Amino acid sequence: KYCKSEKSMVILRQKEGSDMLLEFSISNFMSFEEKNTLSMIPSIQSNRGTFNISGINVLKFATIYGGNASGKSNLIKALSTLTYIVRLGLDERHRKLYCRVHEDNKDKPTIFSVTFYANEKFYNYYFEVLLAERKVIFESLSELNPKTGNGKEIYTYTKGELDYKKVFNLKNIDEFNKNRLKTYLFDNNMTQHKLLITDLISKEWDDSQLSFIKDVIHWFSHININMADFPIHDMKYLEKVDERNKVEDILRELNTGVSKIDFTKISEDEFASRTNPHFAKAIIKDVKERYSEIVKSGKKNIREFTLRGDSYYRFLFKPQEENIDILELSLKHENCDTKFDFGDESDGTQRLFDLLDIVFTSQPNSVYVVDELERSLHPVLTYKLIEILKEELQKKNIQLIFTTHETHIMDLKLFRKDEIWFMERDNKGLSRLYSLDIFKIRNEKIIKDGYINGLYGGIPLFKKLEE
Repeated sequence: KYCKSEKSMVILRQKEGSDMLLEFSISNFMSFEEKNTLSMIPSIQSNRGTFNISGINVLKFATIYGGNASGKSNLIKALSTLTYIVRLGLDERHRKLYCRVHEDNKDKPTIFSVTFYANEKFYNYYFEVLLAERKVIFESLSELNPKTGNGKEIYTYTKGELDYKKVFNLKNIDEFNKNRLKTYLFDNNMTQHKLLITDLISKEWDDSQLSFIKDVIHWFSHININMADFPIHDMKYLEKVDERNKVEDILRELNTGVSKIDFTKISEDEFASRTNPHFAKAIIKDVKERYSEIVKSGKKNIREFTLRGDSYYRFLFKPQEENIDILELSLKHENCDTKFDFGDESDGTQRLFDLLDIVFTSQPNSVYVVDELERSLHPVLTYKLIEILKEELQKKNIQLIFTTHETHIMDLKLFRKDEIWFMERDNKGLSRLYSLDIFKIRNEKIIKDGYINGLYGGIPLFKKLEE
């Protein structure tokens, strides 16, 4: 729910989530030909750094190392593509995402599988697609019992199947909901590029008999995937004075020079001069129209939109005046009276604001996936930031999965062995994902030295220049 232009976006606040990732697998996608799996289930018998959900221990962190072009970002893209296809279906951008190392992969299915936790239940969702043809082949959804290892199929659907009984394994469903499912099953067979779950989650469901649909909506709506050079979220934590004060404390601790965070009211003309006149006019018109729709719908709790670009703006709705106030983020530095715009700050400071969204998120149970977490940050600052994140996230059931090149944080004081992963590319250009836990480490104090020396793989391999 955003309007995006010139690397800026207006974001409507979303509902809170309660979701955890347990396992994600992908095959025949970009540099992944064979099945590769990222697991958030501990492989070491220790409760350190885990949290317990319905009696099952789950890891809080996963950090993924690898050389450039090893496939780290492709793993993040695979997760992003998974969520996109589930929400909207296959489109033209997906046609060339199969593993093109071998051209015959074009005619082989790409397989996505994700095991997740939502609404105190464990699910596995699996589907196969032919990306080059934008064609869904098969999908299934199961509810899992992690203590017994058994699963109960909710539905198993081969594209083209119209028999309700062969697709759904649901008991005690009334005729009204059964007929709805039959209708959506028929409708889904009219198109080859959409999953059945895509049609199901796009409808309104109030009946507890079909609670699995709401659970799937819940999880796929709240996983936060961040590619490099794109904001993690809308920094709405800055709206609250007490949280701004805490951010100020953290920024001082990290020695950024920022001592005070505030918002300054500006006019529409000033907003236009700070951005682009045509862009500003379109944004203001869009925000007012959105507020008008909200008022007509009777939703009185939504009073604010945010815009994130070179600077950061808040649009506050004033119902009595039927108008908006525009507030711009401003920052003060130690021993300096001048106010600075957000865009005046260094890339590293701006990156910190992004990452602090994870700490101050309003979604206490959620998953963040971040590509190149350390981008624009000094190694020592990155280490300190991870310490802060770990301390703050102890209070919340939040998972953080990120890729990095930063060996300074490859430290078993920060992470468990099964939280450290490597991505390696072979001489054919294929990626392989594996955990540090498969290695026997004699001296845990020098783990990063072993990595740099190639003991665990996942580092760049250079060829000599021929004269």
